[in-house]
Formats: sequence, structure tokens, C-alpha cells
Amino acid sequence: MKIWNRMKQAFENYFKQMEKSNKELFGNSTADCCSLNRRQSGRQGNQKKQ
Repeated sequence: MKIWNRMKQAFENYFKQMEKSNKELFGNSTADCCSLNRRQSGRQGNQKKQ
């Protein structure tokens, strides 16, 4: 039983770290493909070059 408890604790720690990292990167907003693309590339959408 100890091994299962250790594995469970390891997964819980991993998910807590992932949650913390995501909050630092994206804040508390809902993940949206448009806002994620803007944050990563700085693009404002599909704009034609003039």
C-alpha cells in the first residue's frame, strides 16, 4: 500500500506544480485559442499585409 500512496502523492504534487505554473502564465482566465495565440506570438489575428 505504501507504493500506491507514494505514487498518488507524486501525481498530486505534479498537478499542483502544473496548476501554479499555468496560473503564473495565463492568470485565472479561461483558456481560449485566440487569446493563447495572441500571448504566444503577439499577432492580432489574420490581417492582410499591405
